[in-house]
Amino acid sequence: MTKDEFADMLAHSLEERAQLLKIMSMNHYDMETGSRPERLAAFKVVYGESIRTVRSGLDKYFPDMSVSEKQDFIYTFFPFMFGIYPYTFVTEKQRTAMEEADVNYVFMTIYEITFNCVKRLLD
Repeated sequence: MTKDEFADMLAHSLEERAQLLKIMSMNHYDMETGSRPERLAAFKVVYGESIRTVRSGLDKYFPDMSVSEKQDFIYTFFPFMFGIYPYTFVTEKQRTAMEEADVNYVFMTIYEITFNCVKRLLD
């Protein structure tokens, strides 16, 4: 798999999970501290599996990446995911405020922002 193909695959996998990205971006720390331990543990099992899956993909398709480079990818990409939703779903009020503030903001989809991030991390 090429870097573009890997970025495409990962971006498409998140594109289908807008609700998850929304939950992850909405005060995640408070949600975790207020969750029952068994629910938090269940979430962490799935979260851990997603990290292992991405690492496995890196191992398989980019064997020349060092262990350190793979870890850097993981610890850059996974925190990045917590911010995808607010950058891809903007209310009309937010859009108007950015225009009034003369913010040159580029609106992107989940796919576009994720593809760009993954591609840059792999370059």
